Amino acid sequence: MKITSAEFWAVLRENGGVFQATADAISKEFGITYTRQAVRERALAKPEELKDIEDRNIDLAETGLHSLMQTKNESIKLKACELFLKTKGKKRGYVERQELEFEGDMNMLVEFVDPDAEFE
Repeated sequence: MKITSAEFWAVLRENGGVFQATADAISKEFGITYTRQAVRERALAKPEELKDIEDRNIDLAETGLHSLMQTKNESIKLKACELFLKTKGKKRGYVERQELEFEGDMNMLVEFVDPDAEFE
């Protein structure tokens, strides 16, 4: 028995684009052996479809985070707001950085290294 393209993408979407979960669901629902690798290969053949599923997962996560930012539990609310600002608030200056303070003279040599270069 073969699984149609429409059936494959429906199951992949239901499983949030997770290859192993999709393979397990196909095996169970259609009674055929389907591997994680087979799901991966078939999904990667249509990158725009796979990206749509990934974008929906991001939307779902953002919705959950937005909900947590409105909770009455102050601890959860604080953590959710911190995460939101670290990821979405960068344009407004909410960036985690390390600030170093030095006293006295500081001479520094900065050398940029080619990451593909071979070293001895």
